[in-house]
Amino acid sequence: MKALAPKAEKARSNPTRKRSTQQADAMKIIYRGSVKNLYVDNNPERLWFEYTDDYSVFDWGKMPDPIPGKGEALARLAEWFFRQLEDPARWKALGLDHLLPDRGGKAIHHHFLERADNRILVNRVDIPKLETTRVGGVLVYDYSFPATPRQLLPLEVIFRFGAPKGSSLLERTQWYPFDIYEGVEFPEPLVEFSTKLESKDRVIPYQEAALILKGDTAKLKEIYTSTHAVAMFLKNLLAEKGLKLWDGKLEWAWANGHLSLVDSIGPDELRVSQGDSVMSKQFLRDFYLGGSWYQAVEKGKKLARDRGLADWKSIVENELGAEPAPLSAPFREAATALYADFVKILVDGQKSTRFVEAVTKL
Repeated sequence: MKALAPKAEKARSNPTRKRSTQQADAMKIIYRGSVKNLYVDNNPERLWFEYTDDYSVFDWGKMPDPIPGKGEALARLAEWFFRQLEDPARWKALGLDHLLPDRGGKAIHHHFLERADNRILVNRVDIPKLETTRVGGVLVYDYSFPATPRQLLPLEVIFRFGAPKGSSLLERTQWYPFDIYEGVEFPEPLVEFSTKLESKDRVIPYQEAALILKGDTAKLKEIYTSTHAVAMFLKNLLAEKGLKLWDGKLEWAWANGHLSLVDSIGPDELRVSQGDSVMSKQFLRDFYLGGSWYQAVEKGKKLARDRGLADWKSIVENELGAEPAPLSAPFREAATALYADFVKILVDGQKSTRFVEAVTKL
């Protein structure tokens, strides 16, 4: 199946685009984040995700430089990925329909409803609130929150088809009974779990992931199976476009008795390569790696752990006096090209090497 041409997408989306934009503009903001804002729709069971042009690395939050066009690019990509994932015909065309059980006409349940410019309308899910306490000076999180009919599962699920440069998997080679080294590739995705709602994400063993799900091993297995299927789908889908998928992260919710894919899918969640160039935010992390601000971030996180505190950022800012520097002009250009190329290659179905050309100049 061909990617939607710009004209086709316009025909599909525009009848409600103007109305949706006006509605979103009138909505009440309930959360202002470092890269995304949330608004309540007229229907309180729905939310608008507004993607900004800001970005974040190392869990810092909003960095000094905006990336022009990033917000609308992420919204367009989210729409495209969710529409592809829900379509049983796409799964069949990619030879992967055997990976999914009957889901009542949809290949994958998700929260996406529609897009308006740099915003997407989604079904609302509750986010659990984790209480904390100190035990022996260590900050401990309480996962005994009550369940609700539509609730985010407090796990980030990571899939990996290999370990490119910069992959955190290279820090956990001792976890697995097979060789892991820079550049290794896997025919099937390696699925990992990490915490999602703690002050710092931790990759955790499957047993701890099951305990976070209140011991529901059947639910953990369904998350694993669905993540494996989505990973294989995304790998084959991107391969059609000449892109190679290395890894990614997904978020799931339990919504009215079934698993639902939530949050977003795009360059911020995926690590993709085009030829020898990796199309991800890693080059933005590389800009700061080893510098004084990055060293302060690592020190601040350690001091927070030692003191049993969740807020390490205040330590970095107030105690260590460190702030991130702006990007250089070549890095800003590469960042702009990254998001523009994802849209051009995937949504518009055109070829582009703008990011590859920009990143080779760094």
